[in-house]
Amino acid sequence: LTKAKFHFLLHIPAYIRRFGPAILFSTERFESFNHVFRLSCIHSNRQAPSRDSCNMFAYTDILKHIATGGF
Repeated sequence: LTKAKFHFLLHIPAYIRRFGPAILFSTERFESFNHVFRLSCIHSNRQAPSRDSCNMFAYTDILKHIATGGF
């Protein structure tokens, strides 16, 4: 069971007009990614958190690239 966030509910009328019935709308997939950003900020020096987060994501992407054989 998923619960809709209030802000998302403000947009549902426009989505219904554009896409039809509001079936299976869920924001949990995107909001769980906030945890990843929060963890990247923990390891930041607090002087340049955006740079530190970008470096962490770039390093993770490099590891994924190597682990998948370059694909």
